[in-house]
Amino acid sequence: MRFFPLFLMACLGLLTFGLYFVIDAFPTLDRPTSFAALAFVSFGTSFLILMDGVRRAKSGTRVLWSYLALSGTLVLMTFNLLIWVIGEVSA
Repeated sequence: MRFFPLFLMACLGLLTFGLYFVIDAFPTLDRPTSFAALAFVSFGTSFLILMDGVRRAKSGTRVLWSYLALSGTLVLMTFNLLIWVIGEVSA
């Protein structure tokens, strides 16, 4: 389970990439709402990665991959929030 946080970040990155470049990624929602939903999912993912890192740090194992994945997830969350706000302001 060493690379589980990186796997979560990679899946979130693929979802963001797909939503950004595929217009009809979520056909029932408009794009800004889809980015808002993805931002909340990335918030939950970052919380899960943080909890995993704290658990690993308490047990004495290495946490470098967890915190690298956490930083990448926070960048994706910021990107999704910015796209959501820009979409809502311009609409």
